[in-house]
Amino acid sequence: MTDSALWAGEHLGRSFTGTHLEDGCPCPKAPCGLIHRDTIRDDCPEHAWQHAKSMRQSHPASRCPAA
Repeated sequence: MTDSALWAGEHLGRSFTGTHLEDGCPCPKAPCGLIHRDTIRDDCPEHAWQHAKSMRQSHPASRCPAA
């Protein structure tokens, strides 16, 4: 399984709580304020896979608390 398949359909965030880092990034946001895994932008300094930064919170889009 590839990394992209592992996180497909997820909402992801870099902080343990809140959306501070997501608020300033160019990636499309989910209603909860996290980013859509399937639409991470290559030019994003926080979420693009080539930067190899950890994701500390996630949930399936189907279980988004803000949906």
